[in-house]
Amino acid sequence: MKFSNSKRAINYLALLLVLFLSLNLNISCDTTEQQSKVKILLEAEDASCTEAWLNLKIESIALPIEITLFQGDSLLFTTNINSSDTTLFVENLLPNQNYSFYSTMSPFSHSVLKSNVASVTTMDTTSHNFSWETFEFGEQSNSHFKDVAIINENDIWAVGEIHTAETDQFDSNGVWVKPYNAVHWDGVKWELKRIMFYSDPDKPEYGKDSSPCESAFVFNESEFAITSNVQTIIFDKAGNERIIKMGFPWKDRFTISSIWGTTSQDFYVVGNGGNIAHYNGSTWTKIESGTELDLKDITNTEKANYASGYSIFTGESILLKINGYSSSSVWQDNSEEAIEQFGEEIHSVEGFNKILFIGSNKGIIECFVEQNMQSKLLYKTRSHIAKIFGSSVNNVFTAGYQSNINHFNGKTTQNIYSDFSTTNTFYSGHSSENMVAGVGTKVVNAVFHKAIITIGRKI
Repeated sequence: MKFSNSKRAINYLALLLVLFLSLNLNISCDTTEQQSKVKILLEAEDASCTEAWLNLKIESIALPIEITLFQGDSLLFTTNINSSDTTLFVENLLPNQNYSFYSTMSPFSHSVLKSNVASVTTMDTTSHNFSWETFEFGEQSNSHFKDVAIINENDIWAVGEIHTAETDQFDSNGVWVKPYNAVHWDGVKWELKRIMFYSDPDKPEYGKDSSPCESAFVFNESEFAITSNVQTIIFDKAGNERIIKMGFPWKDRFTISSIWGTTSQDFYVVGNGGNIAHYNGSTWTKIESGTELDLKDITNTEKANYASGYSIFTGESILLKINGYSSSSVWQDNSEEAIEQFGEEIHSVEGFNKILFIGSNKGIIECFVEQNMQSKLLYKTRSHIAKIFGSSVNNVFTAGYQSNINHFNGKTTQNIYSDFSTTNTFYSGHSSENMVAGVGTKVVNAVFHKAIITIGRKI
């Protein structure tokens, strides 16, 4: 009897063991099958001198899920992701270095899934060392440059209004001699120029005159643009000129203060009264901004265009994001938090890929547009920034009052040119890979200003 009961107990235990093993085998098979469907791909998206962006794509995993990112063998951070296509941001890297990253996650019990290794090489910094030369134009009245365009080292245009001894009077034929509105550098010498716009854009038969120029923009080495009031002239490499008038009724037109675009067939302009418009090569389209503040600058990042504006009378300022034919306010706030992030006045913007650089009364600010405009102050300036500009994310400049030019080389910022002993003021600037120019005015006396351009060449 005891033997029979013991045998029955053994058989019962054996049955439980078989069931347990069968259940675990099925779970293991299911888990293995699930794991085989999971795909994790980590790719390098972009890199500056000190930051990197990685793209993590996952398939066949329920979201949200916790992931861990490693740099080499070092754990960088752990975070929850809610998308199967996510950008991961890494900062505090060193310039000109190779880095390897991989990601892990644990979607199943007692198993860790690992991505491939993604390699990133950060950009090198650029030099702060320049040699400088300043040129002055104008012999009377209020001469000044508003903007400058460096096409290459032997093709530079500065635009504005230049009065000389021959201008602002009648010539021997009784014709009024108008000021010049540009100068051109051909690699050897500067030449005074009169860029001719229609006297009345709607009536070309009335002829042309050399009205003061407001802005300049280089699309590429084959095309650049110069504006005056509501008109834009496109210049090409062959020396051809094409005038584009703003295709709105007079009441809807506005003075253009800044241009950004990819070609002369696809560009945006901003100007006074909060105006934004887009030109597609044949048609102009107005874009509502929601503000009446004068817009001073426009630029582009990987995802959108950004425009900035401010009023010197009220101290108001705005930063707009432009997507296609709509815009939204990113910042228009005088709260302590907003002022701490951007300053009280945003004067100018410049964008590259995933970074928006802002020139404000606070200084030079770097914003990471894909990280909810996370920002950091790169440099606190001693004077007003009129324009921020650059040729790449590691070659960014500001130009401003007291002839100040600052340079961010991807890691550090330095004041590379200033003349506090003079009354020179830079209103704008432009740069190429190895050259920078600041333009503005020099006050000689209360009624006599000269137009100035300061050229810096990397050494």
